[in-house]
Amino acid sequence: MTSDPRVLAVVHLVTSDTRLSDSLSEALEGAGVLLRSYVEPPASLDGAEERPAALLLDSRVFAEPETLQATASALLKGFSSHVPLIVLAHSEEIRFRLAAMRAGASAYLSVSSRAEDLAERLVQILGIQGQRPDRILVVDDQPVAALFAARVLQGVGMVTERVLDPLAVMEALDRFAPDLILMDLHMPGASGIELTAVIRTQERFADLPIIFLSSELDPDQQMAALRIGGDDFLSKPVAPDRLVASVQGRLTRVRNRRHSVHAPDSIDDLTRLGTRDRLLRQLDRLVGQVQSGAIAKEGGRLGKQYPGVQRALVYLEVDGDASALELVAASLAAEMGPGDVAARVADQAVAVLIHRQDALSLAEFAQHLAYEIGQVLGRNIPEAHLGAGWYPLTDGCPDSVTLLSRASKAAHWSLQDGARTLGRYGSPEASTQEPDRPSLVVEAIRLEQLQPLYEPMVALTGLMGERYELTPRLLIGDGELLGPGEFISLAAKAELSAHLDRRILFAGLDALKMRLDQRRPVQLFIHQSPAGIADDDWVVWLRDQINARDLIRLRPVLQFEVADADRHLELVIRRTRQLARLGIRVCLNGVDFSEQSTRVLQALSSSFVRIKRRVVQGPELDAIAWLIQSLKASGAKVIATGVDGPVTIARLYGAGVDLIQGPYVQPPSPEMGFDFTVAEA
Repeated sequence: MTSDPRVLAVVHLVTSDTRLSDSLSEALEGAGVLLRSYVEPPASLDGAEERPAALLLDSRVFAEPETLQATASALLKGFSSHVPLIVLAHSEEIRFRLAAMRAGASAYLSVSSRAEDLAERLVQILGIQGQRPDRILVVDDQPVAALFAARVLQGVGMVTERVLDPLAVMEALDRFAPDLILMDLHMPGASGIELTAVIRTQERFADLPIIFLSSELDPDQQMAALRIGGDDFLSKPVAPDRLVASVQGRLTRVRNRRHSVHAPDSIDDLTRLGTRDRLLRQLDRLVGQVQSGAIAKEGGRLGKQYPGVQRALVYLEVDGDASALELVAASLAAEMGPGDVAARVADQAVAVLIHRQDALSLAEFAQHLAYEIGQVLGRNIPEAHLGAGWYPLTDGCPDSVTLLSRASKAAHWSLQDGARTLGRYGSPEASTQEPDRPSLVVEAIRLEQLQPLYEPMVALTGLMGERYELTPRLLIGDGELLGPGEFISLAAKAELSAHLDRRILFAGLDALKMRLDQRRPVQLFIHQSPAGIADDDWVVWLRDQINARDLIRLRPVLQFEVADADRHLELVIRRTRQLARLGIRVCLNGVDFSEQSTRVLQALSSSFVRIKRRVVQGPELDAIAWLIQSLKASGAKVIATGVDGPVTIARLYGAGVDLIQGPYVQPPSPEMGFDFTVAEA
């Protein structure tokens, strides 16, 4: 590495365009990145004085795409760790995109883009902050308050700009390009909530942090600000060190998220698109925002000027070999819009999360995508076939895994239909493909087609360790995943509840065994029903399953619904006592203010209780505090579900809740990979 302390990274560029290299070098210099340019490709970079942080290849240097691929391989040969390859493309010709993909390119950027835009994109890929100070836009109609916040942040090296007129915010965003917005809540002309709704409709500002700074004390108003898309809420007057810590902490989280998006393990080797896990993480974030109300449909008085963004998932399934999938992936990358997120999601399938201004635009682009990629595939690999389906994110958006499965089902239906139609989940045409849905569900239960998802629970009161709730999904038909609410009742009608419960227990115990072998123990909450525990030999069977997996010191927590326990109270009391002798604790789900909850709580000794979602999200703060304290007085740890933002967390923390879960924490996920250390800090 160069000895110049101002240089944070060295990037190597192969191009014959001196204007490009000069302008890009100047743009990168401000970010602490040194550009080394070559008119002709060198034999190798292995002996370079500075190890390259990235290699840029201008596609205009290469007459044939194959030469680009061979040159990239030669230049990067010998490096033990990953060096990002970025292709600066002069053409959207599919052969060049395929060559870039096969060479392992992390990005395929247009050479006609402005040097400043290319530099910004490169800095994101490299995951460095550079030397440019953080830029904060302070929006407040009170000059003194705006000046105070600006001066505090300037004191720690940040660059600020003040906006006193809220209607001038969009122009300031384009001109000043802030890293974070500090937003007042009450302003004439447009409130902070309305402005945030408008900003969030612009996909380029979807991840721009917004911190509210206001004298508003009403918890409902504070929660409304966070639900509309705010990241934090600070009350005026705020101590300078608290303001600086909040701003710096939020900026650090954004940079870490951007860096993880471009990490090598988030790119699929064959298609050079993102991985399935990367797309699921993005979907989880959006699902959480939709469920908590953070994505606004319109921006109040400004809504007509900036209509709300809508999103959908388009799924492309390929009936063909790896070369057909490569071609589809390259074609998809060429058709994507700015901000769209694509990934390889199955052996022979890719998907893209798209955003457009309205539902009609979503449908039109999905149709365009299916047609254009189908045409490319037909011209180049006629024996291959493409199935295309899509599914929009709506207010009733399920978890990310279920969402992906529904788009997959629509694509599979399209493939079965001979790719004559773009499939859409829930359409009348698709519904005719499975006339007897209950039978499909029952058959899937009999065949034990379960997929466990895990929802983390974060401690508010100093409880140590990792905790998850197992929330199963059922795989039916052509790959759709159903949530428990869609198959539990059908299992009961078919008298399959006991069978289903045992399969869920098997999955949970196997997951505990895996974590124990990895020396990463967790506490796992597993749902059971009275039908599942009714057999006299059930407790002996459970003990044998635990012993067979050597889980003597890592036992599950079994949870029962309050309504079920009330209907079979004597049985549940007997089983709870037997479980206690095995060292297995019990959790009661669905506790509220009803006489039914009181009756069950008085009869059963439970280690955990989970409050109903509608109670957590209700306005009765004093009543919630009373309920929580009475539950804790019995010795139980209290779990709150459906948590949708920091204000809710603050209310629950003040009331004494021990554990929280919900869309703000993380929706259910296929892996137990939640970072409890960061969340609890």
